[in-house]
Amino acid sequence: MRHVWILVFASAALFVPARAAMTEAQMRGAMKQVRKMCLPKSGASKEALAKMNDGDFDDDDRKLKCYLGCVMGMMQAVKGNKINLQMVRSQITKMLQPDFGQKILTTFEACQDVEGADSCEVAYQFAKCIYMKDKDAFIVP
Repeated sequence: MRHVWILVFASAALFVPARAAMTEAQMRGAMKQVRKMCLPKSGASKEALAKMNDGDFDDDDRKLKCYLGCVMGMMQAVKGNKINLQMVRSQITKMLQPDFGQKILTTFEACQDVEGADSCEVAYQFAKCIYMKDKDAFIVP
């Protein structure tokens, strides 16, 4: 009977489609939708986002911090003012190609212990840490 179950599971595995992952370009496109929602909600300026993407983080820009809080909140990556690495891992595994996903995950894991007074500050510190560790892993819409 045990061999029958193994055969059933092995056969089923042949009919399950391969894991569909997004390319980096597809992910960036999807993130544009997040930007359209979080930019007006936070009040952050496009100029502040452009500077941040170039590594110029304005520690006094509360709107920028809350933009990042909104983005991370939509991804369910911040929970209880802490990085929800379990959710981040799940999202990365589902969305990204394995090689690119592992690169991102390694950087995210190195930054998981950032702290802040609220979700905006936590998300900001997390983003800043990611940029400092590996700017290629820094993907913000």
